Amino acid sequence: MKINEFRQLPDEDLNTEIRKRREGLFKIRFKAANEETQRAGQIREMRKDIARMNTVLRERTMELNGSSNQEA
Repeated sequence: MKINEFRQLPDEDLNTEIRKRREGLFKIRFKAANEETQRAGQIREMRKDIARMNTVLRERTMELNGSSNQEA
């Protein structure tokens, strides 16, 4: 997914997606340890998606904190 698609999701959905991707990443790594995986790029893509989602959540947090500090 692209970052614009993540920005359209609400926080709850982002947290759910992060949890799902982390579980999927764990399963893929487990398979890779047993040499059962054939798609090494899948691990990299999942890690990048998790990072993108965390970035969007962090941006939203910074916007909320920044706007409340400027009002005071």
